[in-house]
Amino acid sequence: MGSKIPMAGGIAERRIRPLWDAIDSRQYKNALKLATSLLTKHPDSPYILSLKALVLERMGKPDEALPLCLNAKDANPVDDLTLSTLQIVFQRLDRLDLATSCYEYACGKIPNNPDLMMGLFNCYVREYSYVKQQQL
Repeated sequence: MGSKIPMAGGIAERRIRPLWDAIDSRQYKNALKLATSLLTKHPDSPYILSLKALVLERMGKPDEALPLCLNAKDANPVDDLTLSTLQIVFQRLDRLDLATSCYEYACGKIPNNPDLMMGLFNCYVREYSYVKQQQL
């Protein structure tokens, strides 16, 4: 019987946990170092890109955070962790339209996923798109 390793965005959770701990304790310089080192090991991970963008945004560098989010968005992520992290950053950057388009793509790829549908519904709520909320 094999043991399952918990994964976060396709990366072992034990590698991600120190980064989240640094973000939660507002040690953004340390979190930026951890995110950068993780990106060297996983350069094509949209989850790590979105986490680094979150750190940069919290450090007051939105002009550096937006390109990272756009790179992560271009990878067309469909996992809820990446999408929710992107949604947080896009909301703080006042780009709700980009978060909505990410969720719309993911819901198109994986229809009837309740987590993704809830995320898309919440994006519509934030945009005050009442008609789209009812259609969902």
